[in-house]
Amino acid sequence: MTERRPSGAGLLVLLLAASCASRTASRPVSKPIPPADAVSGWSEDGLASWYGGDDGFEGKPTASGEVYDSSKMTAAHRDLPLGTLVRVTNLDNGKSVDVRINDRGPFIHGRVIDLSQEAARRLDLIGPGVGPVRVVILSPGVAPTPVPSSVAAGPWAVQLGSFGEPGRAEKHAERLRDAGFSPVFLEPYEGLTRVKIGPLDSREAAEQMLSKAEDAGFEGIVVPANL
Repeated sequence: MTERRPSGAGLLVLLLAASCASRTASRPVSKPIPPADAVSGWSEDGLASWYGGDDGFEGKPTASGEVYDSSKMTAAHRDLPLGTLVRVTNLDNGKSVDVRINDRGPFIHGRVIDLSQEAARRLDLIGPGVGPVRVVILSPGVAPTPVPSSVAAGPWAVQLGSFGEPGRAEKHAERLRDAGFSPVFLEPYEGLTRVKIGPLDSREAAEQMLSKAEDAGFEGIVVPANL
């Protein structure tokens, strides 16, 4: 079959439509699962993708603080507590792997887990890139360490991205400013550049700011400003 390509005018219309869609499409909002609910046997079905190799994540800190290693059996999940051990089964071929959640993502609608390159290889997902899976908790993650009372009083910030390239971080910061958020600042961290809003006087104020950012299509977390 011969592929039909749009004419110059048609291509321009398609590009404009895609541009508008990219500006209006929102990223999936995280809804953290409390450790008490993330128990053995909990499951969900959806699409798995993978990251690693030449995409810039190798050797960078994950959300858990450990350095990302694409040869390890780890994965990113938006909502499960960090440290949760899950079994991921490829619903197309029945192959399974056990991975530990140590990062946050994926931030694309329909995708439920982002596997390390090695985990994806064992599930035969390297070629396809994306595939249907079932995720089942084998053992829950460790509950997060309580924030010290001296920190809980503030100040707080909302972190809305962490980038390996400063230029990308600045562009993301500009998108936030263009959307009406302030004050937005950049913070160097172990070779990365974090994009943050703050400081804010209380955690409640930070949570409200995060909610507004999520409504605007951004993804982030609330963090103590001085950590």
